[in-house]
Amino acid sequence: MPYYKFKRNEVFKNTLKTFPSVKFTVYSGSAYYNNTPNISGAFANPIRLTDGGNVSLYELNIDRVSSSTGRSIGQVNDNGLIFPFVVKNGTRIDFRTSTEPSFNSASYGDVLVSTYPYTSSIAKEYYDTTTPRIGTVSSLTDGYVSHLRALKNTINHYNYVNPHFAYSSSLHQRDFDTVEVGLINIPTVFYGSQIKKGSINLEYYFTGTLIGRAQDKNEDGVLYSTFGVSSGSVIGLALYNEGLMILTGTAALNGSTDAYKPATDNPKWVYFAQSISGSITAPNSSYIMQLSGTSFTQTLTMFATAQKGDLNHSNNPTYLEYAAGNYAATSSQAYLELATRKVKNIVSSAYADPTGSFEKTTYISKIGIYDEDKNLIGIAKVATPVKKTVERDFTFKIKLDI
Repeated sequence: MPYYKFKRNEVFKNTLKTFPSVKFTVYSGSAYYNNTPNISGAFANPIRLTDGGNVSLYELNIDRVSSSTGRSIGQVNDNGLIFPFVVKNGTRIDFRTSTEPSFNSASYGDVLVSTYPYTSSIAKEYYDTTTPRIGTVSSLTDGYVSHLRALKNTINHYNYVNPHFAYSSSLHQRDFDTVEVGLINIPTVFYGSQIKKGSINLEYYFTGTLIGRAQDKNEDGVLYSTFGVSSGSVIGLALYNEGLMILTGTAALNGSTDAYKPATDNPKWVYFAQSISGSITAPNSSYIMQLSGTSFTQTLTMFATAQKGDLNHSNNPTYLEYAAGNYAATSSQAYLELATRKVKNIVSSAYADPTGSFEKTTYISKIGIYDEDKNLIGIAKVATPVKKTVERDFTFKIKLDI
């Protein structure tokens, strides 16, 4: 088998920058990602073992249910679902979801398991004027710090971009420790490196009627109301790199009320996506959140050339003519082929006999990629085998996303 070394102008490394679109529709306690419906399978409902508002990492355990199979894998009972596992050894590798006491209580050689699917979706937290940002909360210790308070330094850091980025500001008569705040968390799996500036679009609906729209029209992270009674006012902040939106708009968007919290209230921007923040349903309100992410993909492009006069022989048995006398000797102990065999002529002809003029012909179906030690590290396949003759040369473009 021949080997060909890539030349300098046949290998290119590039970075592909993309802006994936993200859309969340929130209604009656459920979120739907990019209009993904909840589909029932033959065995599982929903078929992905998670609802349409979640992304499932690796898309494993599709249409499977957990049930005893009567089998075991080492020390682990097989319940019919795919699961990740590691063996406790000197490397002390463990799952991030495991606790240190549980890891230490396991013996060396024990199989440690987790579960699939791994899922992720947006989350909403609502802080009213009395919600503690720090201190003791129920059974938590005095070291408790809310997610909002933990963002204090991050918010203040972006003050150079716009003065509205201030945790406490006398200029804007606002202190995040004492005002109503809605905090929306968007996991990085949805947007990649950062949220694209200028791509945020929030729409607030009441009984199906649009009553408010907010956008980061200046691409500086400040969310402005662009439709409704509060049009032109600042209703919140967006942290592009962190995937967070901090909503502060408390002006009523209309005179109606809905169950945004134990007591009903007028629709406000701080209640945006409120129905996914717990047991609140707010049946009259629905929300749409649209944005674009920023993703960088490293790509390796290679050009493999089959020159004229090359690659016109094959080890495929069908490359040679077959006849009963193709062997020099045969017995129960040995089989010896003839030293010379005829190459099959597959050139088409207008007549059944004779065939067309003989021409060496092969078909290229795969291209192997090898490292410097000639270890096979990848195989590129073409959709349809390519006919190669002595007079033909081909260049195959091979692209690998890393």
